[in-house]
Amino acid sequence: MVFLFFIFLFSLKLFSPRQSNAQTPLSHLFLQSYKPSSNYSLKQNPVLGTSISIQSGFPKPTNHKSLPIQPIINNQQSSSKIPPIGGFTKPITIAVLGDSMIDTLKPNIPQLVIALKKHYPDQFFNILNYGYGASNIEFGLFRLTNNHQYLGKNIPSLISQNPDLIIIESFAYNNFGNSQQGIDRHWLSLGAITSMIKKELPGAHILLATTIAPNSIIFGNGIDGINWSGLEKIEKANTVKLYLQNTINFATSQNFPLANAYTPSLINNEGNPYFISKSDSLHPSDIGTQFFCDVVTKSILDNKLI
Repeated sequence: MVFLFFIFLFSLKLFSPRQSNAQTPLSHLFLQSYKPSSNYSLKQNPVLGTSISIQSGFPKPTNHKSLPIQPIINNQQSSSKIPPIGGFTKPITIAVLGDSMIDTLKPNIPQLVIALKKHYPDQFFNILNYGYGASNIEFGLFRLTNNHQYLGKNIPSLISQNPDLIIIESFAYNNFGNSQQGIDRHWLSLGAITSMIKKELPGAHILLATTIAPNSIIFGNGIDGINWSGLEKIEKANTVKLYLQNTINFATSQNFPLANAYTPSLINNEGNPYFISKSDSLHPSDIGTQFFCDVVTKSILDNKLI
């Protein structure tokens, strides 16, 4: 009997677990090996606008649907992407002041609207063409605050239209002659126009612009009643260039944004003939109009004028 009792105790010792060699549970090992990568990326969501994708050290579950993550979106940023109720946006009014180099771009300057729409597809634009043929910059100053007539139409003053942006072209093709006095007169007129706009429309943006360069070889060819000699063409084209450059100098010194179509339209110091109308060898061609409007649009974008 005693012998059987000792055999029973021996069997308990033989088959009982050894506590000293106990292993760490598998779940603990898994947690210890987890090292999150902390990689975050933003993705566009057609409904929310922005969603957050998180990558971690855990493999993505394949048998369960992921719960959507609701991102915290800045109210100011999100509201700018949401169109107004009814889909209506207040039009941006842009007035372009100049001589015939602006007037010949057609009413409402459709090429400028097309160029702007490429970058602002949801925005409405009201383009006012304040070009006036054969007029100098001093008459441009007058038209800022005075009603006038042009081609049988009554035109209200530019200021009265309360534009958001005013583009002032150089008036270089209707200048005061090749003299320092003329250049100074042009400079002071640019100063008077910009000062008047700041006074009457302090919330409006101002953009100075230079149109395409003249070509002294063909300058004025095709205009009825005009038969300039080669030397006269060179003199007139060079004078236009002086006033175009004077506008650039004014904009730079007075810290005004500038749409410079003059400099890049030069080839060997002559105006690119592709940009010049073949009918009069003076005003912009269709390609020249598109070029000018693209330059203006780029300057608007670069200077955040809209």
